[in-house]
Amino acid sequence: MSRSDPANLPVRPVRSALEQIGGAVKEWILDGTLQPGDRLPTEEQMAQMFGVSRPTVREALRELRSAQLLTSTRGRTGGYRVAEISMRTVGAGVAEAISLSLRMQTLTYAQLFDVRVALEVQVAGCAAELRTEADLERLRASLADVLRLPADPETVLARDLAFHRVLAEATHNPLLVGFAGATATAFRRFASDVQAIEAEEMTAHLDEVVAAVEAADAKAARSAMQAHLAYFASYFRLA
Repeated sequence: MSRSDPANLPVRPVRSALEQIGGAVKEWILDGTLQPGDRLPTEEQMAQMFGVSRPTVREALRELRSAQLLTSTRGRTGGYRVAEISMRTVGAGVAEAISLSLRMQTLTYAQLFDVRVALEVQVAGCAAELRTEADLERLRASLADVLRLPADPETVLARDLAFHRVLAEATHNPLLVGFAGATATAFRRFASDVQAIEAEEMTAHLDEVVAAVEAADAKAARSAMQAHLAYFASYFRLA
């Protein structure tokens, strides 16, 4: 048979009505036809557009709402609208995916930690270059909270996570905030043996990170963050 023989052509599976509706709405958002806050056509209008029943449209829109692409309200002026997509929302989804991967063992703790170190070191350097005075005030307050010892390991880890979030926000980069937060959250969820961790070691070098950020010294900030995370690498035998 020749290569142009129709029998040799790949056949793409026909998308379901739900997939067609969901794909179309996403395309409208991506190409700018719909902006955040814009209302979608009514269920009746969309049913006519796609040649399907209203319950099918309703189910497709509910799936998009569950994916946080749409919001919905009741009443005469209600209906479905395009949601404001924030990196906090994206970060929460990434954290959940990482946690599930760890649970299913399709991702190792060492791989997660490697990514977390790379992100947090980058965050520290960017924060030193881009922080504002308001960021510094929040960072100092968060550091003081972390260093309030003695405290149980669970509490210290929770405060440490909050510190890293404040530091990430000082970069003013939504992607760094979202992804650094996601890896830190997933890391926190799986640190089940925290009772054996020394609180003083968990908080080591954070004061150096803040001092470097205050001095706008990106190199020193990265170095201090590397030193801070080295203890966790050693503890979990990931160095």
